[in-house]
Amino acid sequence: MSSTTSDASISNGQRWGSRILIGLSALFLIADAAGKLGRLAPVIEATTKLGFPDHLIQPIGAVLLIGAIVYLIPRTSVLGVILLTGYLGGAVATHVRAGSDWFPILFPVAIGVLLWGGLYLGDRRLHSLLPLTTTAPAASGKMLWAGRILSALPTLLLIFSGVMKLMKPAPVLEGFAKFGYQEHSLLGIAIVELACAALYLIPQTAVLGAILLTGYLGGATMTHLRIGDPFLMTVVVGVALWGGLHLRDERLRALLPLRS
Repeated sequence: MSSTTSDASISNGQRWGSRILIGLSALFLIADAAGKLGRLAPVIEATTKLGFPDHLIQPIGAVLLIGAIVYLIPRTSVLGVILLTGYLGGAVATHVRAGSDWFPILFPVAIGVLLWGGLYLGDRRLHSLLPLTTTAPAASGKMLWAGRILSALPTLLLIFSGVMKLMKPAPVLEGFAKFGYQEHSLLGIAIVELACAALYLIPQTAVLGAILLTGYLGGATMTHLRIGDPFLMTVVVGVALWGGLHLRDERLRALLPLRS
């Protein structure tokens, strides 16, 4: 269940702390997935109250269960935590749209911190990437430029999206009304989007920015899914963000998609 490594620099306390954080957070997510897959009455009631059609409950549970399993497998735990970050971002966006109290909005954030914290305690390689990266080992010229281009394209798209939210043209307002968001939430969403994009652009905080943008894009995905809109573009943007970093930094290539 643990994603810890055999690195001698990891103390027993850190190793057990990692196992406890990973176990607790994964157990909660698996229980949540089981409730959705089993179509428990309280789960169905809560999910439909948040605006999701009944027929989506089991597929959402399946996605959550797969993400948790991938997270619990040591060789794929980083890939799993990225997938789960997107899922939890969707949960945050859902509660923001529904006007929930602060606790249901912040609870998925806390679970995400536990998921990443468990890996961080158990794997010394993450310490050079989070919260601030050190200088990345030089990549080959072609791979470095391919990574820069792949990173730039989704970043420009996100910056444009954030600026449009700040400007509030009529099509944007109409789109957000369709998604069920109030106009006053546009400013906060735009600030979050632009701030995360800025962190992604700064080399020392690029991985942190990618994690935050994964949660943001997970929220966008769930927003589109809830009303039956196409959501593939948000998934493609997320893949491009991580793909660009993967090409530029060999330390990520050591962690994704399979860990040694």
